[in-house]
Amino acid sequence: MDSSEDFLIGGDELFQEPRFVKHYNFMIEDYIPNIEKPIAFFLSCSKHKPYNKSPYRRVFHAMLAKKLSLRDLSQIYTVSEPAIIVPEELDDTNITKYDFPPDKMKEEGRSIFIERLAFLLPKLIHAHKYSFYILPKHHRGIFEQALKIISLNKKQSKLSEKMLSSKVKYAPPLTYNLPKVREIVKTTLNKNNLL
Repeated sequence: MDSSEDFLIGGDELFQEPRFVKHYNFMIEDYIPNIEKPIAFFLSCSKHKPYNKSPYRRVFHAMLAKKLSLRDLSQIYTVSEPAIIVPEELDDTNITKYDFPPDKMKEEGRSIFIERLAFLLPKLIHAHKYSFYILPKHHRGIFEQALKIISLNKKQSKLSEKMLSSKVKYAPPLTYNLPKVREIVKTTLNKNNLL
């Protein structure tokens, strides 16, 4: 991994920055998801870095720990341009030292983001029993396009549309409706005897 501590600022060109290319390759080739955690949450990146220090994350962690008692069963991944996916255990590394405002993303960057995400997601989805994506409009659209590609390439991903719909659920971002998020997570997990 790149050990540079430089804070990078930019747009689509950051997808080709060595730090983020190395991180993506690490996620594909070497990262081992924690299969002891049956629940994965995919959350949006934040202008606050590291992500785990953002106000949104503190509220989310409190919800998992206090309201749902799920913190120890949960793996959190950050959906990020240009890093694609950042597992929570890498929140305090240089992979979060960047600023890439969403309005700087052009069509080329969006295509790279979707393509890389579609290639990486099956590995993460297979590792966990349930995955919830709690993303605002921008990241939700990218995530759902990646899911569509995955379902079309079911031979490669080994994830059919039916399997995806039973394993992967959308919930609105906490800032929109915390009780709704809790209800979706609780209902899904209760239905499958995880709560």
